[in-house]
Amino acid sequence: MYEYPLFEGKPLIPTKDAQREMDEVGIDLWKVKEVLEEGYEYSRSKRAKNIIERCLYRRNKEIRVVVALVEWKEGIFWRIIHVGKTGGH
Repeated sequence: MYEYPLFEGKPLIPTKDAQREMDEVGIDLWKVKEVLEEGYEYSRSKRAKNIIERCLYRRNKEIRVVVALVEWKEGIFWRIIHVGKTGGH
């Protein structure tokens, strides 16, 4: 059984679209966790209180991760809803 990395004590689980984005930019779940833990808050628009958007600047690239806290019958988890990487500033 695959174990998901934890952020704030809850597993990080991607949507199908987010997994596709992660694959396209070469980011795994552990890198997503790193961005959430070490990154800075970023949002161009107001987000709901259960949504976190953070960025991390590495090797002239900015990695952006958006997660939503979701309650499901199996428990509470972070749903990864977007992952992106952009060129340096």
